[in-house]
Amino acid sequence: MGEDMYIDLAKVDENGVVIDDVVSFGDEYLKKTSIQKLDNVKVKGRAYYSVTNEIVFDCHVEGKMILLDAMDLEPVEYPFSFEISEVLSENAQEINKNELKTLDIMDILWQNIVLEVPISFRANPDKKYEMSGDGWELVDEENKKVDPRLAPLLELLDKEGKE
Repeated sequence: MGEDMYIDLAKVDENGVVIDDVVSFGDEYLKKTSIQKLDNVKVKGRAYYSVTNEIVFDCHVEGKMILLDAMDLEPVEYPFSFEISEVLSENAQEINKNELKTLDIMDILWQNIVLEVPISFRANPDKKYEMSGDGWELVDEENKKVDPRLAPLLELLDKEGKE
């Protein structure tokens, strides 16, 4: 496990290089996301030259990210599993000219994992939460109450709207 995942380009051919690894993502990746922790991500696939001489990376990625529950902000596991199929180079000869010997695929993995992060996640959507507290109450559109101190302002706005 490490924070780099390199493909040795010298070993890539039409049959490909098999990738079967477990990776973790450190704080430098997580700091601008809602992911709290991302360890033990399984990556299984291969990198190969296509018939058009492009380097292709195909793999299956699965793991569990730690997110904060949208209601109570408790850390919860969110499982994910997806496929990646990416063209890493438009032209393999261009890579050879640049004398690159290895290719780090961590950024490709990271970009695809970030797409799996839900906007909002609740570990237990059926769990009931208290909807009021000391001096506050959760109000929806159907049950909203007008503060009596604002009633004169609402009357004034209604009069202006009718004129």
